[in-house]
Amino acid sequence: MSGVIRESISFFEVIVLAAEYAEREGRVSEKKLKKALGVHLPTAAKAICALAVTGVVGRKEKKYYPFTGRTGVPAEVQAERSRHKEDYLPLVEEDKAFAPIGVEGYMTGTLLPAIKIGVLYGSLSVVFLERKMSVGYERAHEIYDIIAACGLLGEEDDLNPGRKKMKLGFADFDALYARIGEGA
Repeated sequence: MSGVIRESISFFEVIVLAAEYAEREGRVSEKKLKKALGVHLPTAAKAICALAVTGVVGRKEKKYYPFTGRTGVPAEVQAERSRHKEDYLPLVEEDKAFAPIGVEGYMTGTLLPAIKIGVLYGSLSVVFLERKMSVGYERAHEIYDIIAACGLLGEEDDLNPGRKKMKLGFADFDALYARIGEGA
């Protein structure tokens, strides 16, 4: 299966719809989210990763459930969504290539290392991620969009033009890794 299943919605909207689905259904998985939102499996997995980083969902036995006491979409995601009406993340992906990776692999193999790079250097840009992670521009932009959707980027970095400062510190990253990275 190739091609765009649903091209009229942005990645930020996918995250919002995924959060609403998780709240409504009581749990969320890649396959259920793919079917409910009409997106490809990799896009559903990336949305779950973004929800896990923002703290909307937590993990129990490789299934994702909404955290108790926290409902709706985080304010950071809503603020980013309002600033970016159209975002860059392409929704065209092959399910076959992504199947062995899944949410766990993408989280620990791509997203958490990218966040760690941002924390180590204090700021991020698409080109900086491209160089540090040795990935193509589109993949770097996709990772950057997910980090922005999680609300982890702040204002422009004065020392490094074109980069945005990270809102996380080392202790915050350690707590995030302990919450998400364990057992993956």
